[in-house]
Amino acid sequence: MTLGGKTTESTKRLEAYTRIIRPVTAFSTVLAAIGGLFYAGNPLEYSGIHIPLLVVIGVALAHFSVNALNDYLDYKSGLDLLTPRTPFSGGSKALIDGILSPIEALGVAIALLLLALAIGSYLTLYRGLLVLVLAVTGALIIATYNKFLVKIGLGEVAVWAKGVLVFVGAHYTVAGFMTLEAVAVGMVYGGVSALILYANFIPDVEADRVVGRKTLPVLLGGRAWLGYLMISLTVTLILILLVTLKLLNPLAFLAVVPLALTYKVALKLKTSKDLKDVVEALAFNARICRGVDVIVTVAIVVGALL
Repeated sequence: MTLGGKTTESTKRLEAYTRIIRPVTAFSTVLAAIGGLFYAGNPLEYSGIHIPLLVVIGVALAHFSVNALNDYLDYKSGLDLLTPRTPFSGGSKALIDGILSPIEALGVAIALLLLALAIGSYLTLYRGLLVLVLAVTGALIIATYNKFLVKIGLGEVAVWAKGVLVFVGAHYTVAGFMTLEAVAVGMVYGGVSALILYANFIPDVEADRVVGRKTLPVLLGGRAWLGYLMISLTVTLILILLVTLKLLNPLAFLAVVPLALTYKVALKLKTSKDLKDVVEALAFNARICRGVDVIVTVAIVVGALL
């Protein structure tokens, strides 16, 4: 094989691995970590730059591991053969398309999780045992999500808890203390993650029902749009309360603007006639949720630096 051929093959492998870990989906998780790092003030004043960088890298690796593991498990269960192919749901389809083997996908998931846990272990030596407790809790959510939690209707709850853990864990690692205020602010990030997941479950309702997954859209059936709206309203109320109690910079109140637009997503989901309508709603939801995460994170960072 020529050098050019080797380069092409390496590029294809890199593209395959990138596809299965779906980096863009870690956006909310990374912003939750950044928000947590700055919630107690400028993290550079607490720990220097290497600790915050390791926190962000660690949570990103853990998120990538979840994506790869879910692709593997959904392929093995047959779910990926049933779910429609959309940019927001149904996994990466990397195994269905044959660009990676199941064992390669599992290997990627395990390697990334081990790297994330290695970083967590180092941060434990730096800050204390509670970091390890939070890291192991997150790992348990990853390990039990597909095989257990999502089968008993706790998938969305688990993802909400994951967002809180990321925010609180990042905050504790640099600040050295944990507060109920940080847990409350983490609820915003967790809620946004749950809102994304909930909406992305909707195209997969029939497939999930066949394989015994009890997502909230499966349980709600034709009223799935109402569940979406209730999660959005809950996140909005939490956000307003946090700003009112001065637990968040007033700039964070601007996030109410994109959250108010979720009624359009709910309406689109309620009146959708085909998969195309649902995908349009999911695309709009993704932009809304990214906007909320960005606004809240910027508000926290500004409050820490000014």
